[in-house]
Order: sequence, then C-alpha cells, then structure tokens
Amino acid sequence: MNGFVQAATVLLPTAYLVTAVLFGMAFAGERQPASAARLRRIALALTLLLHGGMLVGRGMVAGTFPVSGVWVTVSATSFVVAALFALMNVRDRVASVGAVVFLTVALLQTAASAFGPVRAVPLPPVDSFGIVHVVTVTLASAAVILSGLFGVLHLWLLRQMRGKRFGPVYRELPDLEQLVRLNRRAALFGFVMLAAGLNLGIGLAHARGIDGFGYTDPSVLLTIAIWIHFGLIAFSKHIPGISARHASVAAIAGLVVLLITIGLTFLPAVPFHVVG
Repeated sequence: MNGFVQAATVLLPTAYLVTAVLFGMAFAGERQPASAARLRRIALALTLLLHGGMLVGRGMVAGTFPVSGVWVTVSATSFVVAALFALMNVRDRVASVGAVVFLTVALLQTAASAFGPVRAVPLPPVDSFGIVHVVTVTLASAAVILSGLFGVLHLWLLRQMRGKRFGPVYRELPDLEQLVRLNRRAALFGFVMLAAGLNLGIGLAHARGIDGFGYTDPSVLLTIAIWIHFGLIAFSKHIPGISARHASVAAIAGLVVLLITIGLTFLPAVPFHVVG
C-alpha cells in the first residue's frame, strides 16, 4: 500500500497541472478541440480518484484518521477544493474558472508532495474531538481558497471591463454576477461547516472533561471571527454597505491570511498549529 501512496504523492502535482491545462483550453472558446470537455471530465475524475485513493491508503497504513501534520492537511485541503469545484462545475459549467482553481490546487499539492511525508506511517489513534478539529480546519480552508479565488476573478474581470479589454478573459469567464454567486456560495459552505464544527467540537470537549473550554477560549474566539468573516461574505447581498467588490476583497484577504499561515511553517522559530 505504501508503494501506491508514494507513487500517488509524486504524480498528483502533474495530474492537477494537466487538469488545469485542459480546463484552460476553455479560454480558446470555439477554437478548443471538440473533445476538450470530455478530456476535462476524464482527467478530473482520474485525478480525484488518485488523490482520494492516496488519502485512503494513508489511512490504511496509519490505522486511524490519516490527516495529520501540516502538509498532509494541505494535501487533504487541496483534494476538498478540487472536489467542491467539481460539484460546482456540474451545475454552473464554468470550465474557464477551473483553470485557475486547478492551477492553485496543483501548486498547493506540489508543496505538500515536496515538503510532506511521501510514505505513510502508523499513527496514534485519533479520537472524535481530533477528527472534528481536522475536518473543520480542512473544510474551512477549502472554502477560504475557493472564495478567495472567485474574489480574485471577480476583481480581475471588473478591471478588464473598466480597461475596455474584451479579450479571452472577458469572453470566457463567467459574468460578474455569477462570480459573485460562486463567491457567496463558497463562503456559505464555510459558514455552515464551521458553525457545525465549532459547536460539535465544543460539545465533544465537554464530553472529554476538558474544563474551561468554551466560547471564550482564545482558539474558539478566533474560529468565531473566521465564521463571522464567512457570514459577511455569504450574506453580503443582504447587508447594506457591503458591495460585491467589498465581498471579493474580503474573500481575497482571507485567502492571503491562509497562505501566510501556511508559509509560516518555513520559519522554525515561529510556533505553528494546524491540527492536534
């Protein structure tokens, strides 16, 4: 099993890059090959199967929940980003956006494959509190990445329109309203998942007998702040004073903070915590 885990870890960056290139063909419009859409579906399905199989393989070797440590968490987050976008694309048919999403996933997975463990190892058992914590971090991080990317594309398209540049970016990206909807949808996913994870985590902590752990704990207060951040973006349409542009800027800010947090792992002197 470790042979498969090792091979998949090495192959995944290339698989995501190929997927990004195939989705990038959408910018060619009517000039893209007739088989482009089918090739995109095949590449995405095989890549997700490879990535999901790698995580399952890690779990089989570990003998417990496999997501442990910074870089395996980054890899799992990349998988969730790709899977969530695949579901969105079934409904919205936004292949051009996929080029940006999968290029980002390819970069994240490249970092995870380069700096994380290539082989799986047995791990100590993880209780329900730890699993909830990891799943919450992974889902929230994936939502931050998608929301931030949609925000970037929204501002990019807005800049193209203001500059009267009506090239492939303008023609093939979804319109501004659809990008805003995608941004809000990703933020709403993060809002709901984080709310569920937050309350379930506190409940499990009390069940474990952790005294003093509740809504006033510093880590919980930080999670609540992120939850409010998601809520402001998700419901920005109904909040006076928050425009679509403001929501995009807020989404990008969340993405930048996440990337900086991941980057801090390169500084040994800086304590860093992602999962328990």
